[in-house]
Amino acid sequence: MATDSNAGTTRLINRARVKQFALAVAEKRAHRFTRVGEEFLLRCEGNTREFIRQYVNRLPSKGKTIL
Repeated sequence: MATDSNAGTTRLINRARVKQFALAVAEKRAHRFTRVGEEFLLRCEGNTREFIRQYVNRLPSKGKTIL
């Protein structure tokens, strides 16, 4: 089992909705998936955190709203 590198931090993703969405996307494939693994959810969490970090760091140093 993969360890959570974000142990002790608040989760950003709604795990149930991510599972639901991933399985809905998978329905269009020839091979039918029926489960979503913990490692996939950890990757989604990590990718979300990294996306936010990179996005915010690219913003100009003016204004008050993250767009």
